[in-house]
This record gives sequence, C-alpha cells and structure tokens, in this order.
Amino acid sequence: MVALSDGFRLPLSPTFVAFYAVVAVEVLTTVTAEDQYVAAYGEVGRYLGLTTHAVLALLAVAIAVSVDYPRRVSWLAWTIGAASALAGAYAVQQALGLDPVRWIDQDPRFRPFSTFGNPDFYGQFLAVVATGCAAVLVFTRQRPWLMAVVALLGVFNVALMLVVQTRGSFVGIVAGAVVIATLWLRRSGLSRGVLARFAVASAGAALAVIVMLVTTPLGGRLLDIGRGIGLRDRVLLYQSAFQMFLDHPFLGVGFENFAVAYPRYQQAEWFAVAGMNTTNTSAHNWILHVAATTGIVGLLANLALLAAFTFHAWRRARDPNAAGVIVAFAAIATFYGSGLVLPGAQSIQWIPWVCVGVALASELRHGAARVVTALPPLRLSTILRALILAGLASVAFGQLGSIDANRAAKTAQSALGAGNATRAVTSARIATTVDSGRAVYWNDLGRSLELVPDLSAARGAYRQATSRSPYTPAFWWNLGRMEQEFAKQNEPGAREAAYEAMRRAIAANPQNPDSFDRFARMQIALGDDNGAIDILRQGILATDSNDLRVALARSLIAATRLPEARQVLRDALAKEPTNPAALDLQKQIGAQ
Repeated sequence: MVALSDGFRLPLSPTFVAFYAVVAVEVLTTVTAEDQYVAAYGEVGRYLGLTTHAVLALLAVAIAVSVDYPRRVSWLAWTIGAASALAGAYAVQQALGLDPVRWIDQDPRFRPFSTFGNPDFYGQFLAVVATGCAAVLVFTRQRPWLMAVVALLGVFNVALMLVVQTRGSFVGIVAGAVVIATLWLRRSGLSRGVLARFAVASAGAALAVIVMLVTTPLGGRLLDIGRGIGLRDRVLLYQSAFQMFLDHPFLGVGFENFAVAYPRYQQAEWFAVAGMNTTNTSAHNWILHVAATTGIVGLLANLALLAAFTFHAWRRARDPNAAGVIVAFAAIATFYGSGLVLPGAQSIQWIPWVCVGVALASELRHGAARVVTALPPLRLSTILRALILAGLASVAFGQLGSIDANRAAKTAQSALGAGNATRAVTSARIATTVDSGRAVYWNDLGRSLELVPDLSAARGAYRQATSRSPYTPAFWWNLGRMEQEFAKQNEPGAREAAYEAMRRAIAANPQNPDSFDRFARMQIALGDDNGAIDILRQGILATDSNDLRVALARSLIAATRLPEARQVLRDALAKEPTNPAALDLQKQIGAQ
C-alpha cells in the first residue's frame, strides 16, 4: 500500500544490493530444490521456508522505511526490551516450577525456554539482548534512570542465560563483545587513556568468564566440551553438511532442504552416538547450513550482506547518531556467533532481519543509498485502499488453516500415545485435509488407522506419506509393514511391494542399520530365511553394525549354519568384547 500511494523506489547501496541478493538466492534455490514444498514452507519443527523468510525480509523493509533513523530506533529497542522482560518473567516462573502450562515434550524447570520452544533458542535470544544492553550502555548517553533500567535488563538476561545453560550463547556473547570492543576503540581513538581503560575492561571480562566457568551450570557444560564430552555428534553432523556442500557446490540441495538430503549423508556412527532413528533439520552451524542448502552462491550472498553491514557500521562508528546501527551490529554478531553451534528456529530467526532493517534505515538516512524511482505514486481512493487491504488480509488469514492443521496433528499424536483410536483418526484426518502437503500428517493418519484397525486405509495413508517424503526411512518402514500384512493374506504383489518399500528405506538412508534389521525380520516372517541372511550381510558391509552381526548370527543358528554363526560372533566380539548378546549366543552354540 505504501508503494502504491507513495511510489515504488528502489534504494541501491552495498547493503541494499546484498540484501536483494540474499532474497533472490532464496527464491532461486526454492525453485531448484529437491523438495519444493519443504523449500517453500520449511520442515516440521523449523518452518523456515521461503514463506517465512519472505515475511522476515518484509519486516526488514518495513523497519527501513518507517524507523526514520535514528528517531524511532529507540522505539524498536524498547519494544524488544519489554518483550525480553516479559519472556524473562515467564522463564523465572518455569524455573520455579510454577508454569501453568503442562509441556509434554520437556520439563522447563531444569532448562527454561520461556516462549521460544527450546532452551537453545531462548539462550541465543538472551545473549543477543544482553549484548544489545551492553552496547547501549557503552555507546549512548541517557538519563541515569534509563541507563539503570538498561543495566538491570542486561544483568537479568545474563543471569537467565546462566540458568538456561545454552553453550552457544557464550559463543555469541564473545562475538558481540569483540564487536563492541572494536567499535569502541574506533569511536574513542587509540590514546593511552583509552587503551588503559580497554585493558582494565578486558581483564574484568576475563575474570568474569573464569568465575562463570567455575561456578555456574553453563560453565560446567562449557568445560565438558574441553573434555571432549558431547562433541562427536556435532563433528559427524558437520562432516555430513560439508559433504552435502561438496556434492552440490553451486546452488546446494535447495533452500531449507537440509532434512531432505541429510539421510543420504548420515553416517552409521551417528546412530551409535546420538541414538537410533534420529535425524537433523539443520547443520547446527549457519555457515555450513547455508552452504549445504544454497551452495556457494547463497554463502557468498549472506557473507556479502554481513560484510556490507560491517563496513557501514565501521564507517559510521564515529557519528553522533551511530548508536542504533552499532547496537544492531553487535546484536547480529551475537546471533551469528551463537549460530555457529546452534540450529536456528522460527522463534529467533527474526533477529538478524531486524538488525539488517536498522542498517538499511541508517543507509537511507545518511544518503548512502542511491534511490531509483521505478513506479510513480498512484492516487487511490479510500474505498479502493480498503478493498485492496481486505483482499490481501483475506489471503493472509486464509493461512490460519495451517495452524489448525498443526494443532490437529499434535492432538492426533497425543491420542495415539493414549491409545484413543477414534480421536486420533479424526484429528489426523483434519490435519491431512487442511494441509495435505505435510508427509508427517499422513504418517500419523496411517498410525491412527492401524489402531482402528483399517489396514487398507492405513496403507493408503502411508503411501501418501512416502510420496511426499521419500527421504524418511520410517515412512517406508510403516508402508512395508502394511504390505507385509497383506502379503501374509496372499494378496498378489504385496510381498514384492513390501520388499520394495524396505529397499527404498535403505536407499533413503544407506547407513541406518535399523532398515536392514527390519527388512530381515520381514523376510523371516514371510519365510524367506535365506533372503534375510543376505540382507543382514549387506547391512554389516554398509554399516559395520554389531547389532546386525548378532541378528545375522541368530538367523544362521536358526538355519543350523553353526560354523558361519561362530565366525560372525567372533567378529562381533572382536569389535565389542563385552557384547552380552554375542556372548550369550556363543555360549549357547559353543565357541569351537
């Protein structure tokens, strides 16, 4: 509406051009993505597809054109500060065990997550707000009571950060502190007095870090990293993401398609470290995630935007009204510093776009951006404006159905856990009717129909799930299990359909030992013992799994092929001498 009424103007500057490039790359890699639905709407749990990023880009534009830098930047800061205080009050309530909401998935008393859905995301937000408060204290001069409020808010967020124990928040604080220190030196100069104050502040910060490491739960978690605890899973994940990038160097696997491609790159060791049938929707490192999903083109666009922001902040650091853009730059540095080890989510992804919006507003205010008029203003009557807004609003509110579908899907999952088949089927059907593109909704419908039982309809639901998400082995397992039931009833083609489903599960995630094990169990149930032995041998070659060795030994014993079984057990015990299942089988048949 603003563009129609006031004319469409296109600002051009390094920051604006890099901003346009980031959005353009996201659109391009959505078109080229392996799964365009996921690219457009995001994977379940993240929901950071193109639709969300388009809204975030619009948020940056709205800030750029309306903040009238620096006049209304303080409004934005106070809004975020007030939201932070409210979220913090709720986090305290959770930590004290007074949360009025009963959460199914996690207990917030140990690591509060407030309104952010996950302690890691909340910790990242706390780090950003704490850094922003520090930057305000360093770079602005306000009334004493205002500075006291900002200082209190910063201390409150740091205290909560220590309680929430998000290790990535510490990385973010360090990155933000480096930015604040660098720009403070730039703004103050390099006189002897300035350097002396800088040395004292650095020594105080180092002492605070040492105290934190020794006395707080967050410090204990950070020291665990130094002892190598909890690192192997991240190393494996980073290796998978990097290999994904190497295989798709130009445009990546597609915007937000990390979860789509990841099963093909998942190592067998991952399941031993992180647990069976676990997956990832993010690389837990924003650089690797951007590289894997949008390739070198997307990585360069994002780095160019950060470089342009850095240059603008450095150039304006000595201006009297530079505090707003400096605070925004410190905040975005904290966000991306934390993002080096965190996955990212919709609840916090707005942070960098708000910061970029402030930078764009600063460029417009200082005349750094050359404005090209593309469309002249139009004279619109009040009625026509109202009709346009009503039409756009109707499209927007039409998307509320997706929220209803998500709620219905959660209700179905809860009903499945309680064994309430009727409610599970009803809720799952609502989810698939309102939002038919989500594979997991169809999978839940299939699970619900199995409880009724209506196996034929369940098979149809699982087919829908696998057609929408062929990269998820669990959906193929469920379809294979249904086909197996019909194969037992001698339905023509059901046996081969069951086998094909399991082959597709293996192809989707070649190093998941569970797919080989389930396939072998299916073959045994259908009387194909030799086929089970062959598939288990293939699984051992692919995954080097001891669980598969034990399963193979059992199958060989059942087939009275004892010498082969003994050799398999010797191989299993050579890798894991204390394996109880292998030792028990060896005792049953004798070692010789």
